[in-house]
Amino acid sequence: MSNNINKFIISLSSIAVLLSLPGCRMQTVPTPARVPAPAPAAPAVQPRPMSWRVASAYLEDIFAAIPNSSIDDFRKDTPEQERARINAAHGEEGLKESNAHVYGEPSPLATDLMLRRLGVGADDVVYDLGCGRAFFLMQALLTTPVRKAVGVELATSRIDIARLARQKMLDQDLLRGKILDLREQDMAETDLDDATVVFMDSVFFSDRLLGTVARNMARARNLRAVVMITKGLPANPWFELEGKERLKMSWSPRFGSDVLFFKRTAAPAD
Repeated sequence: MSNNINKFIISLSSIAVLLSLPGCRMQTVPTPARVPAPAPAAPAVQPRPMSWRVASAYLEDIFAAIPNSSIDDFRKDTPEQERARINAAHGEEGLKESNAHVYGEPSPLATDLMLRRLGVGADDVVYDLGCGRAFFLMQALLTTPVRKAVGVELATSRIDIARLARQKMLDQDLLRGKILDLREQDMAETDLDDATVVFMDSVFFSDRLLGTVARNMARARNLRAVVMITKGLPANPWFELEGKERLKMSWSPRFGSDVLFFKRTAAPAD
């Protein structure tokens, strides 16, 4: 037994001697460094919605820095060629009445009340048909979680002003994570496929044009609400009047005008 133990001790000693010789040491394999997985791209962080008063102050400062961009400028200085173009877009009624080009906006407070009643949220896409300088949409983007707004305007001078204001908003980082799409286009030809809410300052819109727009809106599969001023939609199977409120407008700051709220009542048209 003792002989076996002695042999075992001798064997261990021999192994230790061999390992101590140059070139006979066990080589350790380095552990490969762990490459961290790339971090997912952070989504654009949207600023918290402002109150309508703060948003209005920002926007008034922006437009004050742009010549000929006030509501009064838009009302009195529409180029004659643009007046004719807008009136003609409303058909015989527009040409006869010759007032379709007349411009106005809801007050910032009225806009806020409309947006609240409509419950505009992050999943909405808000359209303004005849957006002018797009103040309504800009306020919506600043005061609600909505991510996308689309303005449609036929008058070149007005949409140019809106684009200048949009650039100033971008320069001030007021549109972070948001989209303001501004289109110089006849509203009768506008694709409303992604619209969920449509606003129209429709005081002088012709019945012919509103009938065309109603049919276009009927094809918009996600459209849930329409809000209009003074003049509503002609009778149709897709939308019905849900309610009415009297709110202050730029042309009627004391007594206000009727704001009409429509809801979808029929499935989208083919």
